[in-house]
Amino acid sequence: MNSKFEQSLQSDLRHSEQILNAEQLQHLACFRQQALVTQAPRRLWRVLWPTAGMILASILLLVLAMPLSPLGPPAVNDSVNDNLDLYVDLEFYYWLADSEQDLRG
Repeated sequence: MNSKFEQSLQSDLRHSEQILNAEQLQHLACFRQQALVTQAPRRLWRVLWPTAGMILASILLLVLAMPLSPLGPPAVNDSVNDNLDLYVDLEFYYWLADSEQDLRG
């Protein structure tokens, strides 16, 4: 201890602890148990609020980031659809090219 005042307070506290009777100890134990029971929900809320905030922030970030994500469906371009017909009929174009070469000689 740093000062004589603190030392005297400590000695008074230790003396008063030693002279407690069983009834006073039982009352103190009941009060202690009651305080712990009433503090449990408060502790739970202290843990749940930050956790709920982090979950909400994560969901919000995902929702806002999804339109920017390259994993979304690609934009369909009309010129791509027109060229797709060429690829579907590719065998026909090969046959046509071969038959034209046979006709030419």
